This record gives sequence, structure tokens and C-alpha cells, in this order.
Amino acid sequence: MLDYKTRYNHWLNSNALSNEDKLELTKMSESEIEDAFNKNLEFGTGGMRGIMSMGTNRMNEFVVRKATFGFAKYLLENDKDAKTRGVVIAHDNRKNSDLFSNVAAKTLSALGIKAYLFDSLRPTPELSFAVRYLNASGGIVVTASHNPKEYNGYKIYNQEGCQLILEESNKVLAKINEIEDELAIDIKENPDLIVTLDNNIDEAYYQMVIQTRYRKDLDLSDIKVVYSPQHGTGYVPVMEVLKRNNVNVIPVECQAFPSITFENTLSPNPEDARAYIKAIEVAKANDANLIICTDPDCDRVGVVLLDSNKEPVYLTGNQTGSILMDYILKTKKEQNKLNPNSIVYNTIVTSPLGMKVANSYNVYCKQTLTGFKYIGTEIENAIINHGPEFVMGYEESYGYLLNPNVRDKDGVQSVLVIVEMASYYKKQGLTLLDVFKQLQDRLGYHIESQYSYETKDNEGKLRMEAFMNRLRNKPMFELANEKISYVEDYLTLTRTYNDSRKETLDFEQSNVLRFVFLDGSFIAIRPSGTEPKCKFYFAFCGKTYDEAKARHDKLKDTILGSI
Repeated sequence: MLDYKTRYNHWLNSNALSNEDKLELTKMSESEIEDAFNKNLEFGTGGMRGIMSMGTNRMNEFVVRKATFGFAKYLLENDKDAKTRGVVIAHDNRKNSDLFSNVAAKTLSALGIKAYLFDSLRPTPELSFAVRYLNASGGIVVTASHNPKEYNGYKIYNQEGCQLILEESNKVLAKINEIEDELAIDIKENPDLIVTLDNNIDEAYYQMVIQTRYRKDLDLSDIKVVYSPQHGTGYVPVMEVLKRNNVNVIPVECQAFPSITFENTLSPNPEDARAYIKAIEVAKANDANLIICTDPDCDRVGVVLLDSNKEPVYLTGNQTGSILMDYILKTKKEQNKLNPNSIVYNTIVTSPLGMKVANSYNVYCKQTLTGFKYIGTEIENAIINHGPEFVMGYEESYGYLLNPNVRDKDGVQSVLVIVEMASYYKKQGLTLLDVFKQLQDRLGYHIESQYSYETKDNEGKLRMEAFMNRLRNKPMFELANEKISYVEDYLTLTRTYNDSRKETLDFEQSNVLRFVFLDGSFIAIRPSGTEPKCKFYFAFCGKTYDEAKARHDKLKDTILGSI
């Protein structure tokens, strides 16, 4: 691999770059040059995500062309009908998203592959739906989800409309890595192979979302909802399906239009309380029952409620997922539609409450690694093997899937069913806060949190590596006077019990440790492979809120204090 300065000079002197691109390069400082050219932008199982500018370690049209070229070569080798089946391309509201989408379409067409291109921004779940609806060979979505405005990203999907798992993405990466010079890719686009999608796909998607409802006869006109798309792709589809279901929905107007700068929100991330500031103001002014926010590519959903004092209560992804699952299973059971061979999916860092909800209805809950691609793959495998019937999949990071015609988390269908759930309970004189309390009265109180341990230098990364090695080499089976039942190491794929018994874990390898206590409470630790940063997940339960909170706080402080 060439050194960063050589790569920089190659770009600076290339005829492939415009004068404007070269001017940007000349304005870079030495440290910016090094960061932009010291490596290639990483392509993982979720695709690429990075700051937009010139450079091999940045999001730009040359990097997108290279990635698409490699993806196309992979498809042509693995699907004999890839040229005619084609690839669906969607994008979000970010700067250059439309440019990158067009670059991808032109690159595919140059290699003889039909490219289905949406005429404007669309939510990520509609891309997943469209791949399946059109029986395409794959999909591409240009989005950086909830990242800051300086970022953009590129995700690829297989023929099931699911993000690529490790085996698939490694093959794509091998094709990408065969391309030594992204500036030397010579494409001659074929406009005849670029098809602009009309609103027939939108209508099919809306109908699928509407059919996802569980109590289709329930009148939803009594619920008043404040909704913010965070300047993203959710406004049109979410408003459309809510209005078709007679929901009294009040948009946060200043955040309703697509924007590349996200100027009217302090954060477009539903996990961040700052995302709801404007929506809470609108809800208080209109005496709304429910506040809902989707992230810019509309695959994740956040819910906020106003308590009796009109103060906001922010539901976590774990909490929303648990009450949503309980509502769906309760409804199916009442309607005699609950297949005894049913399954729900969540992840190894999701609250134990979800599994308890499933088990209370005699439904199996299967856990996957973090990343919805794993849930999507499980759904497909169950169908192929005539396995259990899919009910729901969700992650603690605010992503839910209810209808398997999509194979990624879907904010549009989730919003509609959350509104239906809120309306159902409102008719019984209950808020979702009441419902969550009743659920915990029944199954135990649960407290979850996350913590990112970060330092700004390599010393911090080395400290975290030493910490993980220490925990691996000598697993702890007691912490703060509490017994640990077993330790799961997803790097060695081993579960070790406190009596020294061992089992093999059936997962892809991942650098994660999980310490599971006797009652299912856990601490999970997942370091970053590229930054001096490590994410801790804490999930603890108790017979009362105070008991759960005390356990959570004590054990969290103990493990963080041992770093």
C-alpha cells in the first residue's frame, strides 16, 4: 500500500478530479491529508460510513464508484441473472446522497446491470422492501443514518433485502480490494439500463405497512400524535400511512422538510434527548398523547410520553420493544392467531425483559449478534427450513421489524403499530407508561444503560485491549458479591459456566464478552476495532424499581472502576 503522501499527490495530479476537487485538496492541512489518505474507507458488514471530502478514507464519488464496481463484480459472479434482475438504489436527504446514488447507478449500468433508481429520497426500509418486491439481485442505500451532517454512508443488500452478513461482505470486499486505483475506473454508462421507479413501489410499500396492523378495525382517530422525521426520509411515508388510518397527526413543521444541514434539530438521533426538544414543545401546546421521532433514513423510532405533570418521559428501545411485543402477542392470542411454533428475535445486548415477555406467551426468543442483518438472515433461514413463524424482531437501539416483507428495521410500520397500541390502551384509560408499569409488575423491574469508555490516544486503546485480555484469560464469576452464572466470549465462541462446564456458541466471531448473572441480568463489553473506545451494556432486574436500580448502579460502578 502506498504511503498517504504518495496517494494524495496521485489524486492531486489526476485528470479524474475537477478543479474544484483539487482546490479542496490543496486547502487540506498535513494532518487532514494524512487522515484522508492513510487508508481506505473501511468496508464492513454494514457497508461504509465516513466524512464527505476528497480522499481514500472519505466518502466521495470515487470511493462510491469503487465500492459499486466491486459489488457489481460480486453479483455477476454469484447470480447468473444479476444483469436482468438488477439492483435497487435509494438515498436519504444528506448532501451528495443523490450524487452518490447516480454514480452507483451509472457504474452498474456500465457493467450491464439494470439499476432501479428512486426519483427522490426514500426510507431505508422501503429499499429493503423494493429489492424483494422487484425480485432484484441486490440493493444499495446511500445514508449515514443518524450521524452528523458531515457524514454519509453506503450500505448494500442481498437478494432477500437484507444487509450482507460477514461471509457475503468478505466476498464483496475481496472484489473491491482487487481495484488498486479508484481513479482509474473507466465506466461507460448505459442510460437504457437505468430505470426510474414510479410511485407504484411506494403504493405497494404503503399497503404492506397498513396490512401490518393487528387490530385493523380499531379506530385510531382518538389518538393525537406529534411526529418529527428529523429533516429526513420519514415525513412522506409516515404521514401517508397515519393519515390513511385517520390518525390525528401533528408534524413538527420546522423539522418536516428534507435538509442537508439538519438546521432545526440539535441531534437527528432518536436515542438523544435533544432530538425531541421541538416535538415536546408542539406536544405540550397541542395536548398530544404521544411523541414519535424517526431518524433520517427512517429505520429507527423513538417514543416520548408526557406524564401527568406534562413532563417528558423518554422510552428506551428496550422499553418500547417490550411493550410492543407484549401488545402483539396479547392481540394474537386473543384472536386465536398465535402459532404455537412462533419466534421473536432480539440481540445479545437486549434487555432480559423481552425474552421474559416472549416466554410468558410460550413463544421462543432467539438472540443474535448486534446488527439487524443477523435478524434478517434468521428470518430467511426459518422460512427456507420451514421453521418457526416470525412475529417480531428488535434491537435495543430503537429498531423494530414486524412484517417480514422487509428485512431490515422499519420505522414506518413500527410507527403505525405503536400508534395503534397507544390508541388501544387509551380506550382502556391507560397510557403506555401505565402499560409498562403493569408489565414490570408482572415480570419484574428492569434497568438498562450504556456507557462508552473513550480516550483520545492510543494509550486508551491499549488499556482496553489489556482489560479485555485480563477478563478473557481469567473470567470472573463474581462481581460485587453477586454470582455470575456464565461468561460468553464471542471471539472464542465459548460459553463458560461457573462450574467450569463449557459450550460452543453458534455465532459469527465478534469481539464481545458477556457476563450473565443467575437471574439473566448481564454486563456486555464490546470494544471498537478502530478507535480507543469500548461500549458497555448494563441490564439488571429486581422485584422493585429501587432494587433493580441499586443493583444496576452498584455493578456498573464496580466494573467501570476496574478498568
